[in-house]
Amino acid sequence: MAQKLNAHLGKTFLSINKGAIAIVISAIMMGSLSVFVRNFSMHSTQITFFRLFMGLVYVSLIVLITKEEIKLQNPKIVFSLAFANILTITFYITSIQLVEAATAALLLYMAPIYVIPIVYFMGEKIEKKSWIAIPLGILGLYLMLSPYGGLNLGIIYGFLSGVCYSFMFVLTKKVREFMSSVQITFINFVVASVVLSPTLFIFPVEIDLTTVYWILALGLIPTALPFVLFNYGIKYCKVEQAPVLALIEPVSAGVFGYVVFSEIFELKQIVGAFIILFSVFLALKEG
Repeated sequence: MAQKLNAHLGKTFLSINKGAIAIVISAIMMGSLSVFVRNFSMHSTQITFFRLFMGLVYVSLIVLITKEEIKLQNPKIVFSLAFANILTITFYITSIQLVEAATAALLLYMAPIYVIPIVYFMGEKIEKKSWIAIPLGILGLYLMLSPYGGLNLGIIYGFLSGVCYSFMFVLTKKVREFMSSVQITFINFVVASVVLSPTLFIFPVEIDLTTVYWILALGLIPTALPFVLFNYGIKYCKVEQAPVLALIEPVSAGVFGYVVFSEIFELKQIVGAFIILFSVFLALKEG
């Protein structure tokens, strides 16, 4: 009896562990986005196009292998989510081009804080700890952004990416009621590829062989692979753990920014970053 129990507990522990490891690796890979973005000399909308178009190519292979059936239901809300996704990624990439990678990532990951007033006005009950998260997040932002001495375009775009991402939280929750994550991602990538393709003609761009290699890597390393790992990880760990583990992304972005671009935060910025991460953890924490 004891042996069976130990075997069961061991198997459960390994399942949770491999799920958590998959999500952590996914977050680290997502945090590498700045390395790819800053190796392109093109408009942010074009980088967004190539990222999502190549993501579409890779996800299409997953759809073919898994034989996932793609059905478009409730087009109004699905397309709203797709456009929110386009804006989120475009604003985030623009922010990465203008400020430190970790700053851009933390501004994006303020989204769970922005969600709180949105869902409150939608009639949902908000727990006290979630309301505490808002002033904490604002304090963290103040400390993190204070060395800039004021707003700049990078901060504004980073803020907008977080706001758009917060709407994605709300819309994704609704869409997940009738569509799988693979279906949602596939349609998001299709819509983005169609909507953003004209930017290739609006803004002149030269693509050489090196750029092609970067485009292929952009669609795979910080896009398609993290998506696969994240969805694999969710299957093997508690649902409420996934978004908390994903908070490693802004930390990862900071490490990549330091190692690759020699970006260094002041002490007050580091304190602010930790306060932001804690406030987001509060907003995401169940119960």
